[in-house]
Amino acid sequence: MILSGARVYLRRFNYQDADTMLKWGRSQRLHKLAGLQKLNNIEEAKVAIRQYMKRKNSYALCLKENDRLIGLVELYERGVDSRSGLNKTKEIGFLLDQDYEHHGYMYEAISLILQNQFVDQGQEEIWAGTLVKNLPAQKLLTKLGFKYMYTTDYAQVSDLFSFSEKYYLLKCQEWLKINSNTKS
Repeated sequence: MILSGARVYLRRFNYQDADTMLKWGRSQRLHKLAGLQKLNNIEEAKVAIRQYMKRKNSYALCLKENDRLIGLVELYERGVDSRSGLNKTKEIGFLLDQDYEHHGYMYEAISLILQNQFVDQGQEEIWAGTLVKNLPAQKLLTKLGFKYMYTTDYAQVSDLFSFSEKYYLLKCQEWLKINSNTKS
């Protein structure tokens, strides 16, 4: 599936993306803000790419003008139980190369995903979790219409974790209302 906007498009990952993935995997900033795994060499980057290729809802974010890979957007299942309604909800994760921040590219990409999920796929809710210190992601989510819901301190869950995440929610009806207001 390819989703296309005015300046960006989303496509599936491929092995030609390994050099960019390695660049991101070496970025201390992306480790701190997005929790991206550290990558030390091209072989580790190829393994990471293979993981993204296997995921049904993992997309490479590219610029239309030059086909350059500048980020990624993923949707995760929150559950598949129809009785609980979790089959109608997903969680979104995203990462943008620092060289392309502050141009509205991720806003456009997530808007494409939200439109697809709410209108075409029938999702009712999209959740997003960000590390507490990832203020740019929190600002973007708020701009897109997500509402802050709660913070989880994972250090209280297990000694293996030492971070907290803020969780945001966007419901379909809110997205449709926001989207119709921006078109009029």
